[in-house]
Amino acid sequence: MVLAGVARMAPAGSQAEPATKPADRVAPFLKVIREAEDYRTVMRAYARATAIDRNDVRIHKTYMRRMLRLGLPQIAYYPALTLTKLDPNEGMAWGVVGYMHGRREELTEAFTATIWAVEKLPDDASILHNAGQLVAWYDTDPSLPRVPDSARRALAGMRGRLAQSSTFAHAYRSIVEAYKQQAEAAADLEKRLAAAEIEANAVRRLAQEVDNQLRDLNDEIDYRNRLIDDLGRELRYYYGYGYYRDYNGTYLYYPPRRYDRRELLGRIRDEERAVEALKLKVRQVRREGRAVLGELAAKQTALDRIREEFGRQAARVERQFRWDPPAVDGVVTAELDGFPPATGPASVELPEDPESEAAQRLDLARLYVRHEMGEKAVEILKEVVARYGATEAGRQARLLLGALKPVD
Repeated sequence: MVLAGVARMAPAGSQAEPATKPADRVAPFLKVIREAEDYRTVMRAYARATAIDRNDVRIHKTYMRRMLRLGLPQIAYYPALTLTKLDPNEGMAWGVVGYMHGRREELTEAFTATIWAVEKLPDDASILHNAGQLVAWYDTDPSLPRVPDSARRALAGMRGRLAQSSTFAHAYRSIVEAYKQQAEAAADLEKRLAAAEIEANAVRRLAQEVDNQLRDLNDEIDYRNRLIDDLGRELRYYYGYGYYRDYNGTYLYYPPRRYDRRELLGRIRDEERAVEALKLKVRQVRREGRAVLGELAAKQTALDRIREEFGRQAARVERQFRWDPPAVDGVVTAELDGFPPATGPASVELPEDPESEAAQRLDLARLYVRHEMGEKAVEILKEVVARYGATEAGRQARLLLGALKPVD
């Protein structure tokens, strides 16, 4: 179709080379990022700037520093992570990445990033503090954490220098002491846990014995009830009828033998009395069983509490970690619990970059063309030509507009 052919003239997503250098176009947005008071305006300026050139190191660095000053290191994490790829020598970016991994209790990743940070920024107090905690974790944690060889070698080369820092040494000692206290508490808890498990197992065996006893009693009651039924049937068969027919069909009469009847009745009564005694025994054993089960539940609860205490003791070491975001111009801003309150409507007028604005609208028009929505595409292309005719995207929009045929 005509529209599809026009769309193929300029593939979707392609943009012309900017008329001016990206650095010149980005500069106004950097100014807004540095100076705007409202974090929403800062975010909008960052989005506009990265739309121009997402590989410009200055954009990510300026935005990262600004978010740290606003107390939002969790927002600074993305530009910091980008900077570690674009500029691996940016120590503050490594510090932010290490800080965020530490806050998430991802200590292996935090260790690696913080080692690179302290290598690049050896005098940053926040990074030294975080490094002291992580090196203590690496040296002391009983799980023997595994870290990349490159980070291990880097740490080996700077241990002597780090040990001379009072900030590093204080943080290191606090975590080592926390692990020492955890080991002492764990040893005591292990003894208590072993004793509690022995008690619980003893009660568990007693409960099993009671259960077996109940099963034996119930089996014996079933046996004696079947015996009573058999004796009753025998009594009815031999003494309920006096006449029998022989093989010739002759009726014969056998008088009942009184002593046999009395013997069977006596056996039935004896068995019935035995069944009643067994039922009394079952009730008694059940009462004992309920008491044993109650004791078992109490022992199991105590055992579970000790195990929970084990988990809490391990978590106490994690709570000893205190993470500091990197300082910006010597100032450390504590992380906020949420976004700061807005100072007012985010109505600051951002600088407009004609090239990127025109390119975005041109891409939208091409999308409409591909979906056979020519009228809407023409409307957008006319706006691009009118407002951004001097840009490369504006010139492409003019060509595409001329190629489109009237839509029926």
